[in-house]
Amino acid sequence: MKPLSLTRFELYKLFSRKSVWIFFAIMVFFIYLPLQILMSSSSGGYAGYYQSAPPTAQQVQQAKAEMKKIAPKLEGRNVNLSNKEEIALVREDERNSAILNAETGSAIKPTLEMLQQFINKLKAQGKIGFTYRADTLEYNMMKHLPYIGFGHYNGASNMMVDFFKTYGLIIFGALILVGLSPIFSEEYSLGTDSFLLTTKRGRRQLVTAKILASMLYVLVMEGILLVVNVASNLSLFDIGGFNYPLQSIALYSAPFHLTVGQYIAVEVLIQLLGGIAFGFLVLLLSSFNRSTLATFFVSAGVFALPELIVMMFGLKNWAQTLMDFSYTGLIQVSRLFQSFIAYNVFGYPVLYPILVIGLAILVSIPIVWLTYRVYCRHQIA
Repeated sequence: MKPLSLTRFELYKLFSRKSVWIFFAIMVFFIYLPLQILMSSSSGGYAGYYQSAPPTAQQVQQAKAEMKKIAPKLEGRNVNLSNKEEIALVREDERNSAILNAETGSAIKPTLEMLQQFINKLKAQGKIGFTYRADTLEYNMMKHLPYIGFGHYNGASNMMVDFFKTYGLIIFGALILVGLSPIFSEEYSLGTDSFLLTTKRGRRQLVTAKILASMLYVLVMEGILLVVNVASNLSLFDIGGFNYPLQSIALYSAPFHLTVGQYIAVEVLIQLLGGIAFGFLVLLLSSFNRSTLATFFVSAGVFALPELIVMMFGLKNWAQTLMDFSYTGLIQVSRLFQSFIAYNVFGYPVLYPILVIGLAILVSIPIVWLTYRVYCRHQIA
């Protein structure tokens, strides 16, 4: 059988697994979508307010006048206001507060000033090692950020960002486990490994076909989840916020010069890379095991254990480091952009996202090599 035909056959086997589509349907149509619809209806179409540019003098003056006007009503709102009026006043107060806070300048201004003081102090003391270089790197990255405003926006763009670290993480990880765990184990359990391909070249072709098919499977599943993410949130929530800076979302303070729309594209690529890397590990474990269930549970443990450890020992540095360099942390994506983190590599700061992505690629090389060796030797035995 030609390599391309063999890859197509392996891909067909992956997508013909009923368990994959049953799990997908349950998670998307019976859990994710109902909860999103409920959240959309409870918000009443209100997406919050974000002051994306420095306010004008007229905006500031108007906000002060409105806050002065509604302050007495807010103080006695529990007694004198209907629920609808109270909600309207609270939203107006949030908008005015965002405008007045923005009057003082960019939200990152205090952090920039503090970093400048640290850098000057270290330079004056002659301490120009790793800490000085890391602070300087953070300062230079932050200095080139656009205006970071105040307030919050919870429209479709933010919901799409949130999907990757919540539902997307769980569904994507589980689809990899369900789809790829049987890829070698099934051959062993059915006894087809003894007569499928007996030559050394044939065995290598089969492993290559399975690896290529698994990569395409992960790519397609990421694409399907992206369609679900975009279609559901654009139809349920306010369409906007894609041109806001990433730092407009409270969770993300790392000084990467990205808009929310650009960050969504970055999330897709990094989650895809993490999914492929994790898929390689599942393939290796499957090549060791005759039992699909054993492969599934061991792989699931590798995926879920870091998150469980963080839940139990969240404040411990070692627990956070374990999560930072796990497949779970990479597929979650959000950890890479929550705050500025640089690791000391020979005295120079290397940004955490660059380091963890590089390590994922490097680790995948011996994992793929081991998969070839294990399966080929398993065949001979």
